[in-house]
Amino acid sequence: MNQQPSTAVAGAAPTVWGTELTPSADEQVLDLLRSGIAHRFGRSGEEHYVAPPVIARATVERAGYQSSFPQLLGSVYAAPDGGEQALTDLVLPPAACHHLYPLVAGSTLTEPLTLSLEARCFRAESTGEPGRLRSFRMYEVVRLGPEPDVQAWRDEMLEGAAAWLTDLGLSAETVAANDPFFGRTGRLMARVQRSQQLKWEITAEVADDTVQAVASANFHKEHFGEAFEVADAQGAPLHSACLAFGLDRLLLALRHRHGSDVVERLTRTEAHS
Repeated sequence: MNQQPSTAVAGAAPTVWGTELTPSADEQVLDLLRSGIAHRFGRSGEEHYVAPPVIARATVERAGYQSSFPQLLGSVYAAPDGGEQALTDLVLPPAACHHLYPLVAGSTLTEPLTLSLEARCFRAESTGEPGRLRSFRMYEVVRLGPEPDVQAWRDEMLEGAAAWLTDLGLSAETVAANDPFFGRTGRLMARVQRSQQLKWEITAEVADDTVQAVASANFHKEHFGEAFEVADAQGAPLHSACLAFGLDRLLLALRHRHGSDVVERLTRTEAHS
């Protein structure tokens, strides 16, 4: 899936990197992964959602993504009334969790809330190495609540995710990480994120000599609570965290490790869970 596939029709144009189709055999693997994630990490969730392929530009701006990662964001242009195409009020979702925060914006939560979601995301990656897809699927579980609860939840989810991926036969390694913030201020934010251990990634080999993050567990502190005005009973911004799985990269890693036996391995692991 990470390599350019041979075209189905002789003479047809090759697939543009990062936009590959998913054959039915791979979709079967993805369904098993979805089931495994929901069973292990989504049981306490209030609701699970499937997101559309676009999101409001205002939501992404409110989340701070456009100012922090302008190099990765994809915009939607259209001409609904005819004439020249122009920028619209929609963008391509850069992260699945952004869809969830508007659901609780301006609300007061008296107890922790857990939601999950799958979304088709887009990031303008600058390289076409295996796993660096521009269009990809993310399955995220998000927790909102007071700081001690949220941080403990993040740590528990990180440990559980690493154990599960190891059970699947991957050489999973948990490493401190940072997001690719933009500019001089972004470099400072990246150092703070890493020094405070706000972001952890679980990496695995997705191709020969290519190791990438297949999952991450992130503690956002009160960033989204402040941005979307989600507060506790005393009016203090709530903290949030997320556990995120890159479904397409997980598929690559499992295919690389198990080849055609990946369905059997997933089925066997689920049967013993």
